[in-house]
Amino acid sequence: MNLPNGYLLQNGKYKLSHVVGQGGFGITYKGVWFTELKGALGAIKTEVPICVKEYFFKDYCYRDNDSQAVKVHSETGKTLFNKFKEKLIKEAKILSDVHHPYIVNVLEVFEENNTAYIVMEYISGNSLKYMMDKEGVLPEPIVLKYVRQIGEALQFVHEKNILHLDIKPSNILIDKDDNARLIDFGVSKRYDIEEQETSTTMLTLSKGFASIEQYDNEGTQLFSPCPDIYSLGATMYNLLTGKIPTESILRATRPLQNPSEINPAITPKTESAIIKAMQIVPTDRFQSISEMLESLDLPVIEKTKTQLYSSQPVMSQNGDETTVLYSSNTISEEDEDATIVSDQALTSNQLQGKKKKKIFLIPAFFIIFALAGSAVAWYVYRNKPLVKDLTASTDQQSEEQPVVSNNVLPLEITTEDKQEGHNDISIQENPVKQEETLNPIVTEPVKEDHNQQLVVQKNVEDVPKTVVQPSAAEIDAKYLAMIAAGKAKMDATDYIGAKKEFLKAKDVKLTEDVVRLLIACDTKQEEKELAERKALYQEMMTFGKYKIVRKKSTGKYGAIDSNAIERIPCKYLSVGKSDNGRAFERIDNLYDIYNTDGVLVNEGLTYY
Repeated sequence: MNLPNGYLLQNGKYKLSHVVGQGGFGITYKGVWFTELKGALGAIKTEVPICVKEYFFKDYCYRDNDSQAVKVHSETGKTLFNKFKEKLIKEAKILSDVHHPYIVNVLEVFEENNTAYIVMEYISGNSLKYMMDKEGVLPEPIVLKYVRQIGEALQFVHEKNILHLDIKPSNILIDKDDNARLIDFGVSKRYDIEEQETSTTMLTLSKGFASIEQYDNEGTQLFSPCPDIYSLGATMYNLLTGKIPTESILRATRPLQNPSEINPAITPKTESAIIKAMQIVPTDRFQSISEMLESLDLPVIEKTKTQLYSSQPVMSQNGDETTVLYSSNTISEEDEDATIVSDQALTSNQLQGKKKKKIFLIPAFFIIFALAGSAVAWYVYRNKPLVKDLTASTDQQSEEQPVVSNNVLPLEITTEDKQEGHNDISIQENPVKQEETLNPIVTEPVKEDHNQQLVVQKNVEDVPKTVVQPSAAEIDAKYLAMIAAGKAKMDATDYIGAKKEFLKAKDVKLTEDVVRLLIACDTKQEEKELAERKALYQEMMTFGKYKIVRKKSTGKYGAIDSNAIERIPCKYLSVGKSDNGRAFERIDNLYDIYNTDGVLVNEGLTYY
């Protein structure tokens, strides 16, 4: 799959030495750049160490053994391959315009071997994630030094209307001079002067480091530094505690533990900054990187020897990949909020410094409450002036947000007494003044005793509701049943029905298999619809980028494009060749002349 060691690119300009990392979208090589340094004594040939990132979509590509060209297995795969190749080129173009001491420099981007390559400067050092894996949590002064450097880099790119959108320890390298360098702008977004997002529409996130707005395909449509601020706060949390923070979308049911509860050495000022940066609602966070940095006691630190160096740069790490999400264009209205995970759906979770991959299982009730929590956060975010009094944050800046809607009372989530052996989660509605809300009344059955009959009335909030957590075996059984039902519908070419089954399965358990099946459903449905459209016509001949066709239902002639869309309407009696295109005979026996672009250049001619 990899290019051989010693392979030359750009007619010998670059030489690859060996692979240093690879993931779902690319392979990173260490290499050398053969160049000349010109000075007073003339030109001196030299070799400059570099890293070269090759685009290789491993799920759809293979390498030709003879030519080393990257090829795609199918037409469907070619569409996805080209889509993500554009994304890689976009990353290079963004980085080529960004030059900062704390950001990795891009030297060149080019296409070769039927794919794209990015040439970057070689960083001799290791990522913060690597340092944590070897040494555990980092001292607070060291973390603050690196945060200041990365903060300055982010402030610089934000001034250029660019969001990084994937800040995490594995994307921060510490070089030989003990300076932090920000890498991997592969999922970044550039915004135009009117603040509309102009780059890719893909959603991307790293679990635990991504803000809640990154889970919504409309959450980052307008430029705001808030997503990067959240991720920088989450990075500080991880570096100082050794734990990956609770996912933002799950924090309604799994509150974020205060950093000082895990590491008592964290100072109150630093903890306060982390908590504010990681607020669920974007408007409750710092509104700029500079504001966040001003809230910290940033020390002036001399070079330290805490960093760990290796002989290879850490440009890509399989164990800490970013999950890539995108919204399908073929999702029906009832499924338009569904999100598909692409690339590596199985991400790794670091726990207590051990590198161990785990499948991320989400119990069904967590999904229900997580979605409710995210809806709450967005409601509060988009309607903040209306509900500000109801959602005033406490001194501890609690991560839980109350549910506020027109018809639903605020909910408080509590845990049953563990001494009774229960692990259930009960939901009890908070007491609300009756004159302020119209609470229904529950009347208990009439009870008879020796003295008198009693009728007891209770408010609904006094009646607990219990949600029973399904077992892992029950979740697996439900998931497998939905997968089987979806595959059966795929076999029957009912791809829309199959997709609905797979979306249900995804909500029960998120796996790589269900992601691939969802992508396959979209692809198969598109192919089916295209075949159905093409079946309406009899293809005659190629005409520029179109096909001249005869519509079977009417017997009339016209032209269609590659998606079987009529570009020259099928209303003509015959087609002939003219000097400047094709002559289409009308019902009145006059002729319309079209050029090879399908443009009408003459009409109503008596001859051609």
